[in-house]
Amino acid sequence: MPRKLVYIFPGQASQYAGMGSDLYKNSIAAREVMDRVCSNNNLKQIPDLCFNGPAELLTRTDNVQPAITAVSLMALAAVREAAGSDQEVVMPVACAGHSLGEYSAHVAAGNMSDETAIKLVTWRGNWMNEASKPPNPAGAMVAVIGLSKELVLELVDKTGADRVGIANLNCPGQIILSGEKVAVKEAAEAARQSGAKRCVMLNVSGAWHSPLMNTAQVKMRELLSEEVTPEKAIISGSTSVVANATADIVRTIDEMRDTLAQQITSPVRWEECIRRLIDELGYVGLPSELDEAQLSESPPYPLFVEIGPGRVLKGLLRNIDRKLNVMNVESMVGVSELMEVVVNPDND
Repeated sequence: MPRKLVYIFPGQASQYAGMGSDLYKNSIAAREVMDRVCSNNNLKQIPDLCFNGPAELLTRTDNVQPAITAVSLMALAAVREAAGSDQEVVMPVACAGHSLGEYSAHVAAGNMSDETAIKLVTWRGNWMNEASKPPNPAGAMVAVIGLSKELVLELVDKTGADRVGIANLNCPGQIILSGEKVAVKEAAEAARQSGAKRCVMLNVSGAWHSPLMNTAQVKMRELLSEEVTPEKAIISGSTSVVANATADIVRTIDEMRDTLAQQITSPVRWEECIRRLIDELGYVGLPSELDEAQLSESPPYPLFVEIGPGRVLKGLLRNIDRKLNVMNVESMVGVSELMEVVVNPDND
């Protein structure tokens, strides 16, 4: 029986100079994707930035968003190419993407074309970059390690919920705050005094997933209304996609459009997204939450496959539940490893 696959796609902070170069050199399908989606004059620099850097330019949000998306779509194409005529073995039962990665998730599910995804994330990156520049307030983000969501929300309220808020609920004990730079630093200091194990300022150029991105959200909502329509997008139904903003399954084109716009200023509810997918697939809970009797009666849990650069999501899933099986596909080695698992599932 084929192994159930859940594809997960990374967002910003997964990039590195050299990403995608192995796929480009060794997969005809991956090379075709990169050449095609970056053929626009505004994106001709993206392949070189992916393969050679420099890191400072690659990390800039207007570059990194189409870059990560292009590499993720390259990896997806390489997997499908390796499967050949037996596409069923690499067909995911569900997909999710972390922030930016949600666009790639919709491509993998058959809900939108890769060209549409690249167009959307390119404008998303441009408008988020604009929103992070003067005269808008300087933004920042901090990872708070070791405090509960309830306590972090109290600190946000004390600092000022109009100045700082939760941007990411990644996994137990890891919460990202985002907002005005001064307010983020105040909240980080309050978190330290409240017993946080660590507070790590993130190397970002803006306050992603915060109200400081309101202007970008307004523009994205208008673009999405033009690009995510019954004529240009569908909900395939065969592969579920869970939305970051709602931690729920996207059932209609209207929901796809609304959740992609909403996520720009809303928290990424990553742990809830993973739990929602597990529930949607018919499991009674995460494997670590089940007793021996329940586990023995449960069908095998799906294999989560992080498709795209880096291993950030693999780490997050391990922190959510170490019994979840996760592998990464960012090069031809990962493609081969995945094919070995899907062709010989009993050997996994």
